[in-house]
Amino acid sequence: MGHLFRHQEGDAAAPAVANIPAPQASTIDYDWVLISGFIIVLTQVGFAFIEAGSVRYKNSQSIVIKVILGLFLTILIWWLFGYGFSFGYDFQTNFMGGTKLGGSNWEANQYGNDYTNFVFRASGAAIAVSVLSGAAAERMTFLAWSILAIVYAGFIYAGLAHWTLAKGWLTTLGYKDFSGAGVVFFAAGVAGLVVTVLLKPRRFRFDPNTTLQFQRHSPIYIAFGSILVFAGWLFYNGGIVAQGANSKYTQGLVAVNTLIAGATGGFFAFVIRFFQYETTSLVALSRGIISALVAVSAATDDMKPWTAFIYGLLAAVFYSVLAKVIPKVHIDDPVEVVPVFLGNGFLGIFLSAFFDTKAGVFYGFGAKLLGMQLLGLLIIFVWVAFFVLITLLVLKGFGVLRIDADTESVGIDKAHCLGEAIVFANQIDEVPLVQKTEMVQLGNSQIGSGFRPGFR
Repeated sequence: MGHLFRHQEGDAAAPAVANIPAPQASTIDYDWVLISGFIIVLTQVGFAFIEAGSVRYKNSQSIVIKVILGLFLTILIWWLFGYGFSFGYDFQTNFMGGTKLGGSNWEANQYGNDYTNFVFRASGAAIAVSVLSGAAAERMTFLAWSILAIVYAGFIYAGLAHWTLAKGWLTTLGYKDFSGAGVVFFAAGVAGLVVTVLLKPRRFRFDPNTTLQFQRHSPIYIAFGSILVFAGWLFYNGGIVAQGANSKYTQGLVAVNTLIAGATGGFFAFVIRFFQYETTSLVALSRGIISALVAVSAATDDMKPWTAFIYGLLAAVFYSVLAKVIPKVHIDDPVEVVPVFLGNGFLGIFLSAFFDTKAGVFYGFGAKLLGMQLLGLLIIFVWVAFFVLITLLVLKGFGVLRIDADTESVGIDKAHCLGEAIVFANQIDEVPLVQKTEMVQLGNSQIGSGFRPGFR
């Protein structure tokens, strides 16, 4: 192979094609990674359920459109640019790849398989974009979302992937992140925080005098989606360990740690919510699962199963605290992107500095990894926040960032999606219904809350 297919020119031992260990006698490892990529794509169904259940009924169809649109745009932009930026040859800069754009010079040989790697890595990038779509719920236009998804997947995330997942300069410094607690989930959480803050809260969301309802319309959807994502996460983490023939212990360990962390996070988030409000909560149970999966992804391959239990427990606590604090500071985050992904992405990377069996403080390796992990989180935060902010400000300058007040009142589904997701045979439109009640005094500005008894 020529130097264009190696990460560093002249290093004959460093494969450049895909950064996946190459099987020597069989294609079974490539098959495993490929199948994992297929399953990861199916997690989009889970994210669609989670986000549709987290918003008001009148916007549930629009958020599913954003999830699916983000998936398609991510695949296309990764084929054109993202994969090349992430896994192309970087001309010894360790910063950003510059080859393999648009499928050019993809190879399948003893050094790796670009085709298999693209399926796995593009589907992983789509997860990051799906997380980000939750922060844009009920407020962002389809045009603005499409542009943001392209920029984030094709450039912002692709750069981070090269620095870490493709063993670029951040990994060279000593930053460790097994499957993306920092580079995928913390980064998406940072982007989500910038998005939801710049978009500002939904109208009347924090008005103490409003009678509008902002409750999640379907906790059952959230639960269904979380179980689907939980199952897909086993393939997401498992697919990172490509050489099962030579890493049987590691593949099994990754699966065990993923299962234990998810189960622990869901259980303890459920228990904590009960003690907080003296009621059970399907939403807390579901969010706890995802929070723990985010945290444990930092070092699933380099921890003991009892450590995964600790990760899950602390993730449940972290989520429960942040979920209560975020609304108090008037951050409108209907899908809870900030407490689940930003908060627990940070937690996972931070904890790995202590519990990593090959470099952690508790195993006698000193505090070097802690410093590198904190530095990595800072760099990720600055990189993501800066470029997402610039993108949103440009969109805002052109007046295409946020939906107008009328659309927000009636709902995006009715305004732009040819109607709500489900039309009931005995359905009565909200405006005539409101006019027949004492709520008529609220005025037109507050009509269209999206509240339906039975769908809170």
